[in-house]
Amino acid sequence: MIGANLDPSHMFWMGADPIAAIDALGDAIFHVHAKDAGFNEARRGVTSNLENGPLGLPSARAWSYLTLGYGHDTLWWRQFCYRLRMVGYDGWLSIEHEDPLLDAVEGLERSVALLREVMPVALGGFNQMDI
Repeated sequence: MIGANLDPSHMFWMGADPIAAIDALGDAIFHVHAKDAGFNEARRGVTSNLENGPLGLPSARAWSYLTLGYGHDTLWWRQFCYRLRMVGYDGWLSIEHEDPLLDAVEGLERSVALLREVMPVALGGFNQMDI
C-alpha cells in the first residue's frame, strides 16, 4: 500500500493548491505536515518561485517556510483542516518548524494555538431524516 504525505508548504511555493490536492488524493492521504510558506513579492517578481537564495534570509528569497498563520491566515488553515476531515483523514498533523525569524519554541506554541482554534475535534452527529 502506498500513501501520500501532504505538505502544504511545498505546494504553496510550487504554485499548487493544497485544498484541491486533498480532494484529489482523498483517502490516499496517510500523513500531513502542518507547515506554512509565505512570499516576498518584491523578490518573487524578479526571481520567480524557482530561486535558491539562502533559507535563513527571507529578505533574499521569493518564498520562505513560516510558522502557521504567518503565510496563510486562520481561515485558510480552518478550511484545510475541515477538508482533511471531509475526506476521512483523522491522523496526525506534524508541525515542521523552519521559520527563520521565529524561535522554534515560539513557533511551535503559535502553531499549536492556531491548530487548536481551527481543527475539528469531534465528528458531528447530524443525520438527515427521511421524509
